[in-house]
Amino acid sequence: MLGRIWLLALCGLLLVACCPPGSVQPTVKLGLSAPFEGRYRDLGHEALYAVRLAVRQRNEAGGVGGGRHLVELVALNDLNEAAEAIEQARKMAVDPDVLAVLGGWSPATAEAAAPVYRQQGLAFVAPPLEVVHATTPAGEVADPAFVEAYRALSGGVDPGPVAAWAYAEAQRMLDAVDAAMLEEGEPSREAVRSRLAQDAPDG
Repeated sequence: MLGRIWLLALCGLLLVACCPPGSVQPTVKLGLSAPFEGRYRDLGHEALYAVRLAVRQRNEAGGVGGGRHLVELVALNDLNEAAEAIEQARKMAVDPDVLAVLGGWSPATAEAAAPVYRQQGLAFVAPPLEVVHATTPAGEVADPAFVEAYRALSGGVDPGPVAAWAYAEAQRMLDAVDAAMLEEGEPSREAVRSRLAQDAPDG
C-alpha cells in the first residue's frame, strides 16, 4: 500500500514538472452560426464538419500567430431563423476571443445578424445563395485531399458544396487571423476584418 502511494505521488510530481503553471497555450476563436436542428440541420452539420476540419488542421500545423495561439471553434445553433441568428450573433459578439464568424445560411438570417456583427467590429462572412442551393457534389470539384479528410471526420459522409465553401472560407479567416497577429502581436477584431476585406475573393 505504501509503495502504491509513493508511486502515485511520483506520477503527480512528473505531471507537474511536465506541465508547469502558465504553460497552457492561449487560444483565439472562430465562430460558426448554423442550423444544427430542424429542417436545415444537414446543411449546418455539413458546414460544421468542414470548419472543424480547417481548425483541426491549423492547430496540427502549430496554430496561428507564429504558433503562439491555438484556435477553438465556437459553433452555435441558429436554426436558420432570423431571430435565433441575432441571438447567436450577440453571444458571439460578447466573447472577445471570437475574431471572425461564418453564418447567414439564408438571406433572412444573414441580413438579421450582419448589423450585430458590424456594430461589434466582428468579421462576418455569409455564403452566396448559389453555394447553399448548389447540387453538384463537392467531391467532383474539390481537392481530393480535402474530400478524404472530410470523409474521415464525418464518418464517411461526402462533402457537398456548402462544405467546400465553408472549408475554404474558414481557411481564409484563419489566414487573416494569422497575418493580423503576426503584424500586431495580439489578436484584434479590427485587424482581422481589415485583412479579410483586403483578401476578399471578389477583390
